[in-house]
Amino acid sequence: MAEYDAGEISLCASCYAKGESLLEFKFIQTPFGKIHAVVGGEGEPLILVHGFGEVNTWQTWIKNVDALSMTARVYALELLGYGESDKPVETLDAEGHANVLYSLMDMEGMQHASFGGLSWGGEVVQRLAMNHPERVNKLILVDSLFDSSEEGLARLGKIQAPTLIVWDEEDQIFPAPWAHILGMAIRDSHVVIFSREQRDPDANPQNKHWSQMSHSLWFNKTVTEFLTDANDNRLERE
Repeated sequence: MAEYDAGEISLCASCYAKGESLLEFKFIQTPFGKIHAVVGGEGEPLILVHGFGEVNTWQTWIKNVDALSMTARVYALELLGYGESDKPVETLDAEGHANVLYSLMDMEGMQHASFGGLSWGGEVVQRLAMNHPERVNKLILVDSLFDSSEEGLARLGKIQAPTLIVWDEEDQIFPAPWAHILGMAIRDSHVVIFSREQRDPDANPQNKHWSQMSHSLWFNKTVTEFLTDANDNRLERE
């Protein structure tokens, strides 16, 4: 599965190289290996998970971490085998990476967290939400892969967390109608399709899959409203 856009990432990264952002770069030791994370903000944790392919690092969220850290404690991760994180002994599937995320929560002392998953990373966080619903506050699925088999769609019905599904209407990898299939499978979900008119003025015209980057202004606004919506508050737990 090809994912991009390295050129757009490198342009956005210049502000971090100049020290214009208040983010912490850290390694989190888990029983599976060290995870490299970029962390910023205060409040309830929001863990962001990138997609599949070597170009994917924490920088797939480079247009989002500062804005989202205004309302949450943001962790933009590099999964095992990506970026500066350790290489796993064996290649992990979505279920394996979900287990690593669960362990990371324990290592960071998180009882609960919200999760954002991009493309294949969306399937990773879906697995975590299905396996450990008591640990997941909210889900944000971005142009997300999912198991569209009859059995897979039935499993998605086990997700209890309020879920925001966002998509680029021009997505060239996973067509936008998939968003509505995913939305019908997850009971407490809301689908938002970003239009061509909502693209960032400086968006790479070749980017038709990473809507968190191509539509970052609308994405950040939509996700912030979702995270701060008191009607979806799942933080009061026994």
